[in-house]
Order: sequence, then C-alpha cells, then structure tokens
Amino acid sequence: MSLENKLSKFGKWLDNISKKCGDLLSVIFVIKNPKKKEMQSPVISTYSILIFDSFIAFLSIFISIHLRVGMDFLDYSPVYIIKNMLVFGLVSSSIFLFLQTYQSFWKYTSVEDIIPVFFSVILSNIIFFPLMMLMNQEDFLPYSVLVINVFVLAIILIIPRFITKILYNSRVNKQKRIDALTKIEERAIEIPEILLIGSPSSIDIFLNEVISNDDIQFNFEPVGILSLDQLDTGRAIKGVPILGSVRQVGYVMKTLAQDGVFPRQIMIAEKSIHEDMKKFLISYAQEKGILLMHVFHKYTFNTVME
Repeated sequence: MSLENKLSKFGKWLDNISKKCGDLLSVIFVIKNPKKKEMQSPVISTYSILIFDSFIAFLSIFISIHLRVGMDFLDYSPVYIIKNMLVFGLVSSSIFLFLQTYQSFWKYTSVEDIIPVFFSVILSNIIFFPLMMLMNQEDFLPYSVLVINVFVLAIILIIPRFITKILYNSRVNKQKRIDALTKIEERAIEIPEILLIGSPSSIDIFLNEVISNDDIQFNFEPVGILSLDQLDTGRAIKGVPILGSVRQVGYVMKTLAQDGVFPRQIMIAEKSIHEDMKKFLISYAQEKGILLMHVFHKYTFNTVME
C-alpha cells in the first residue's frame, strides 16, 4: 500500500473520530445548530447536570472523611478511600437518575426543586450505609461520616443552583432596567414640544389638569409660554418660562432654535382670545408649517391650523 493511500485512510479515521466526539459533546451540552433559523439557548443539558451532581457526590465522601477524622485521614489506604468514593458516587448517580433531580433548570431553582435534591442526598447515604459496613472489614470508617456527608453533599449541590438563579435574576433585572430606560427614551422622543399661549391663570390650569395629569392621554412637553401681557415676560409658571408676548412669537421661536429647541406645535390655553390675535397666529402657523391648537374647555382640543 502506497504512502498516499495510508495517509488518506488515516485522515478518514481522524474524521470519524472527530465526528463521534462532536456527537458526544452535543449530547452532553446543548449546542447551537447553524442550519436552524431559531437558535437553541446555549444552556447546560440535563446530562451534564447529572454528571456534575455525580462528581460532587464522589468528592463529598472524601471531604466528609477528612472533616471527621482530621489528620488521621492519612492512616487510611488510598485504595480504601477511593473505593468508598466510587461506591458512593455510583449509588448517588442511581438515586439522581431515579428521582430525576437533574431535570430542573438551575436558573429557575425554587424550594420545590431543592426538596428532591435533599431527599436524594439522604437516600443515597442510607443506601450506602450497609455497603460501607461491608467495606469496613479492611479499615474502620466512623459511621458519623455519613451524617456529616448529608450536610456536605446537600450544601455543595444546592449552592451552585442558587448562585445560578441569583446571577440569572440579576441579568434579567438588569435587562428590565435597560428596557425601562429605553421605553422612557422612546416615549420622550415621541412627546412633542409645544409653545403655550395664554394668561398665567389659564396656563396654570392647563399645566395642572392636562400636562401634569397622568390620566390624560395628551402628552406634551411645554418649552415656553407666550403671555397675553408683555409685563409677564421673564417669570415662570411651574418651571415653564414666559418668553414673551404673543406678538413676539417669531422672535421667541428663533431664540429657542438657537438653543436647539424646535417646537412644532402652539397650544392656545386661553378659552377666548382676540380675533386679530387669533388671525395673526393662524397666519404665522401657516407660514411656518406649525400645528396650532386651541383648548375650548377642559381636556378638549381643536386643531385651528395645521
């Protein structure tokens, strides 16, 4: 057989090995499928949870023995310790499979999910007790090790589940805060900036009953006030400044534009306004392409000119 054929066969053998390893990993972990439009969530599968719990059970006996006997731990033969660890690990794995404690999602862990885990820990130690007595013919292992192991194994199994839940909740709450801020920003973008026209009393009523009332579905952002009296200029009503009189609407709009504010609506909050002044505002709104509205009575608006 030529060297080229041998290399070709060796390459095919490596491809088969890598494919089998990939299939094994896809069983242990949930892997994204690039061919599907909807991607599966890259979460740990139930099989990997079972492997993790079994490994923790395997280590828990080692920890419990060390906690019970202290430095006398070195008096036991390594073979005897490993034998106890393997047997307890197999017993625990069987119990986990039987009670299906690996089926629950860690990020949604609740008290109802913890009860089967704790029950499986107790049951594993009870079943392991007669097996430990048989293995005690080589070396004596204190029976109180199993009592300690109940708490050790339960703690080590439960803590990662609650940590995962805390991290998940923290991420969800962070995303909720981001979504809330996004909605506020979007809402702020949608709220139109308006210029109010009217006497201080009518403006105050309008701001109280319409702008500041969450039950009213009209959302406006008042950026300034044009008063019917020139003497009111420079004052403010509920934080909204009086920028000038009605006849100064052109000057006020230019001043606001210099500050980066461009109101596209003018709201007449006065119930009645002089006809000449109304015609002046209609003419200005037509020229500038601004929406002009008039409050006739409580909560009722009418488009004067668009």
